Amino acid sequence: MLFLSVLICFSSLLQASLSTLISAAKPKPVELKYSCMTVIPAEHQEQRPDDVPIILLHGVGGNRESWHGVFELLAFDTKKEACIVDLRNHGESPWNSDEYDVEAMTEDIKHLIDELKAPKAIVVGHSLGGKIAVHLALTYPERVEKIIVEDMRPNGVNPEGLKETEFYCKALKELEKDIPQGVTEIEAKKAFLKLLNEHLQKINLSFKSYEGLEFIPIKCSDGKCQWSINPILIDTILRNINELLNESSGRFDGPALFIYGGASKFKVGDDESNIKKLFPNAKLVEVAGADHIVHTFKKFTREVIKFINDK
Repeated sequence: MLFLSVLICFSSLLQASLSTLISAAKPKPVELKYSCMTVIPAEHQEQRPDDVPIILLHGVGGNRESWHGVFELLAFDTKKEACIVDLRNHGESPWNSDEYDVEAMTEDIKHLIDELKAPKAIVVGHSLGGKIAVHLALTYPERVEKIIVEDMRPNGVNPEGLKETEFYCKALKELEKDIPQGVTEIEAKKAFLKLLNEHLQKINLSFKSYEGLEFIPIKCSDGKCQWSINPILIDTILRNINELLNESSGRFDGPALFIYGGASKFKVGDDESNIKKLFPNAKLVEVAGADHIVHTFKKFTREVIKFINDK
């Protein structure tokens, strides 16, 4: 009898310890900076949007401004609340140099869904944001209604895509000392974009989509201009990108859209078999002529709105 009591006690302690360890293993979420909008026609003001928001996640080096011109259209044409977010270590969200990988950023988005008091969300992610959307859908499938992934594979980056990413991050690192000072943010971004393009031309690399100033990771305040991205992410990509991109496993049976650039070096279409293993109901759509940043093309917005509105 005594042995049985000791065994039960030990079992309870073991379960409690395991629960604590499992809980402790999860990164602590941070409070992200975000903006939301809802568009309801005047004649329908008494109606409220449903409680499933659209959350848009930018790529590495970006911020929530990267989605301007897109998220407004999504809000207008879906009549849903659309939210744009600064990921941790980006923009105005907290910077954390201890926990900075996809798993940590996934916990942030799950926490944001809770903060929005939503049972689940439709998640749209570009590049790194797409990887976070994948990890969220596979880790917490009950919190995701639909997933849209822009020009990103579920796991890893192909050699051509990795080379392009590394070239871009190397250029940012080498040009950090040349960030303009004593100017407005727009002036700083324009000047830096010119430097960036000149630098990339030396290695015969062209980033057509980086013509938009919203993709330049610079923030200015009172004439002082600096990165709007934690440099640890740039260093991690140059050292070993796998430290940033956790392996994602599981299965998401809900609606999934992988939309990618036909001219992108990430070649997402070549990864269809792996995509379908994780997302059996995935639909793949190529946008001809688009490179890595697909959401500057009108077809992207049309396809995403249609996908969200499909019942």
